[in-house]
Amino acid sequence: MKKPLLSLTGTPPRLFPTLLKGFNTIANHWYLILFPVAIDVVLWLGPKIKLKTLLTPIIDTMTQNVLKISPAEMLPTAQTYQVLWDQLINQFNLTTLIRTIPIGVPSIIARQSPLTSPLGPGISYELPSVNWIFIVLGILLLLGFLLGSIYFILVSQVTAPETGKMGLKEVFSAYLQSLIMFCLMIILLVLISVPLLMLLSILSLINPAIGQFFMLMAAFLLLWLLMPLVFSPHGIFVLKQKALPSMLISVRLVRLFLPGTGLFVMTSILISEGLNLLWTLPDPNSWMTMIGIGGHAFIITGLLAASFIYYREGLKWMQDNLQKMAEATKMQQENGGTTLEQR
Repeated sequence: MKKPLLSLTGTPPRLFPTLLKGFNTIANHWYLILFPVAIDVVLWLGPKIKLKTLLTPIIDTMTQNVLKISPAEMLPTAQTYQVLWDQLINQFNLTTLIRTIPIGVPSIIARQSPLTSPLGPGISYELPSVNWIFIVLGILLLLGFLLGSIYFILVSQVTAPETGKMGLKEVFSAYLQSLIMFCLMIILLVLISVPLLMLLSILSLINPAIGQFFMLMAAFLLLWLLMPLVFSPHGIFVLKQKALPSMLISVRLVRLFLPGTGLFVMTSILISEGLNLLWTLPDPNSWMTMIGIGGHAFIITGLLAASFIYYREGLKWMQDNLQKMAEATKMQQENGGTTLEQR
């Protein structure tokens, strides 16, 4: 077996110093938290777009059909699912889809989707037809990715060694690549999920216990497959790359040079989710919710800034090692050629 030409040298980005840099950066550029604060305030106090009138008949028909074909011992479970569906329809607010993924402005209210606020139940609009659902959904997604692109550009700029200016061309390019990346990830998820779901369905029919076990294994497999894509958006805003090359750079960076990325991501998730339990303690009817909105905005923007810092340092470390590997390969080839000439 051949030995590697050159082992990795230098120091990869470190976890806690990077997180600290991210929070310090946002503390010095506090205006960036206004993006998630504004989105949360609008979703909390603003009008809500509901689908109850359209979806209730569909859910009722589906539930009745399930109850007809279900055995007697499964009736309580089917009825429980009907109650859960009713609660979901009552609470669902289509406006929350303005929080787009993977590039978008974070929102804690989008996750809660409260029905009321200190101003009361607020104004609700019921969409009259399926066509209106697609129209409103398209508008929300396009607006969400636009706001997210501007937000990511600003966070990327404040974490760069040299702060640049945000131009209209840069915003449009990042916005377009954000939409393309969203479509690529949807296609990737479908290609991965459909075979897995078919396999899990067959296993569940054979044995429910085996099906549950493999469902858990499938979740870990999906996480393992998607983890290398965690820095896909960063390539668009740091390197000005297109969507697909940005995804490939992320895979290469994580798989070959930053296997510790999982620890960085898990730590960021633990910080975010742990503090979200604190931010959601106030009742949505109380103005104390504003404290949770502000706290969430600072923490999540600080974590995003830390991810950009981690990406830049990891990218520099990767490029330095690639350059040294190329030099070592060239030197080895030259030494090999010299030896042959001497012979």
